[in-house]
Amino acid sequence: MGMLFAVAEAMASVPVANLNEGWLVFDNSYKSFVPYIPSQEVPKVLYYSLKPSKFQGDTLQFVSHKGICMYFNYRLVYQNTNQGETLIKIPISKLSTGITSDSVILAFYNPDGLRVNALKAQVVTPGKITAKRLSSIPFDFLPVKLRKGGVWDNVLLFSVLSVLLLLIISKVIFPDDVSFLQLVGMNYSSKTTIASGFLSGILVIKIFINSICISTFIYFMLHGGGMENHLIQGETSSISYWYILFWAIFVHILKFTYNYLCANFSHTTHLLQIQNGMFVNLFYIANLFLLTVLIASNLSPSISKWLGNQSGQIIVFYLVIPVFFLVLNIIKQSGLRNVYLFSYICTAEILPLLVALKFLT
Repeated sequence: MGMLFAVAEAMASVPVANLNEGWLVFDNSYKSFVPYIPSQEVPKVLYYSLKPSKFQGDTLQFVSHKGICMYFNYRLVYQNTNQGETLIKIPISKLSTGITSDSVILAFYNPDGLRVNALKAQVVTPGKITAKRLSSIPFDFLPVKLRKGGVWDNVLLFSVLSVLLLLIISKVIFPDDVSFLQLVGMNYSSKTTIASGFLSGILVIKIFINSICISTFIYFMLHGGGMENHLIQGETSSISYWYILFWAIFVHILKFTYNYLCANFSHTTHLLQIQNGMFVNLFYIANLFLLTVLIASNLSPSISKWLGNQSGQIIVFYLVIPVFFLVLNIIKQSGLRNVYLFSYICTAEILPLLVALKFLT
């Protein structure tokens, strides 16, 4: 990494490309890159379409500020964690090592917003620039390989149809199950919380619904979210929906196995069925709401942009609120002493919550 940031030779340099004349942003409305137009809204991400072959022997230079990250071909190559301004010079040949693509995307990102005019990004060449060289690098928008929007549409359609099918199956096989409105109203009757055995049939169906919904949202975060997510397109484009769904189901199995072990070690097996039932039903409410929001985001570009930009906060609320209500109901129905109950809750619910928050955020 250190060699990547070798300072260019100390000699006169002449600009051959001014990046301020070609900034791009990703527009969720059109699902494509469009020219950046200065406005009152400070951009967090700016892109530039670059042909490395045109600038071999040249140097990329820009003024760095605290928080700035630079991506080359969707790979993080520079990050500033210091306070002061720094003039950074990186040879194009170093950046393009191992890259065979004729056109790449250069991106600057700052979570607090980019100071566009202060960035002063440009490509410079050492010494004098000849008229022949100048004519060979005209300003033009290079072709940009865009993510196919149809993949996300297919994933969302599959998820909606699968959830609807599972809801119909659950109503046919388990007609006496508590309704969704009763769950929202926190009406936890005995048939809601007490299952026959480790998990009842209706809970298994709801586990699949939960897995499908959260997998769809994670896929949206990686492939169809806000502008920041497009920085890592190259790293996440290979992650398929089926891979995410497999891990969602596996995490559910792991959680219930963990609950079983905690209950047996602490001699609280009488809480296990109540805990599993409430866990599934609370996230069942959250997941159906999450899927509804995803459907709305596919119909409205403004909702899609908001959802992408706020996806981190949504994940926190998604995990914390159901666990909060779960803990309240465990306290209400357990009948255990306060100190003993606190240790059980910390082990069985709070610890997995912290692990999930650390992993997802």
